[in-house]
Amino acid sequence: MTGMMWWIDRWRKSTAFTDMTLEEQGAYRNLLEEAWLRGGAIPNNRRVLARASGDVTRWAKVEAKVLRKFYESGGEYRHETIDELMAKAEKSANKQRLHRQMSLVTRR
Repeated sequence: MTGMMWWIDRWRKSTAFTDMTLEEQGAYRNLLEEAWLRGGAIPNNRRVLARASGDVTRWAKVEAKVLRKFYESGGEYRHETIDELMAKAEKSANKQRLHRQMSLVTRR
């Protein structure tokens, strides 16, 4: 899935918005997008994380604070909100797929 919902009010109330510097926020949001594009997880690989952060030269400075917002599972970094949103998106996609299939059956 290449589209992702972003709730501005939820973002503005989050500790990522209130407690992170602009540089940390940018890396964090880039990692959220990378996780989304990869199906929900980013490999626990410093090179991959640095590239996904948007600035390989500054990653070491923000890495610890940004990764506190993620959790490690099975050699990957995941994010609770991404997990939640991906599950909802998958459920919606399955529902739409079923609806299209049922529409084709009833037209015959």
